[in-house]
Amino acid sequence: MTKALTLLIFISSSFLIACKPLFDTGLMDGWFNQGTELVAGDYAPQDHWSGEWRMVNIWAEWCKPCWQEIPQLNQFFTLQGSEGVKLIGFNFDELDQTELVILKEKMSIQFPILTIWPKDWVKPEIKGLPATVIISPNDEIKTILWGPQSLSSLHKAIEVAKKEE
Repeated sequence: MTKALTLLIFISSSFLIACKPLFDTGLMDGWFNQGTELVAGDYAPQDHWSGEWRMVNIWAEWCKPCWQEIPQLNQFFTLQGSEGVKLIGFNFDELDQTELVILKEKMSIQFPILTIWPKDWVKPEIKGLPATVIISPNDEIKTILWGPQSLSSLHKAIEVAKKEE
């Protein structure tokens, strides 16, 4: 038993010593600071979206227009690589993880959903739903689109926002 324990301590210590360079370079920062929790238990590192254009769609289950725009948002999400924009969802009612997992499936949402609003982002006052917040690479809110959006309105809004940057 003593030899096994000694071997276990030796292996554990060797692992920690070997990983120290990874911690020093920041490659393992997410291990301790997982960042922003997404629905389904995934995490986005704290700086995952920094330097990127973001569209944050704010929705609720009880909002009929929110349901209507989901197919357009899903389509935008599949095409977002060509736009250089990250589409993310956020539930207006700030439901817990379990409820959000069920709703994401029920509403057929294909893009990532935040469980909390990231602390580094300004949270706008929401006056109606759905709302789609366009955030610039330097974390400024450029515009808020009110009401259901179409694929063309999303493309046009990001184009206008980028020109103003």
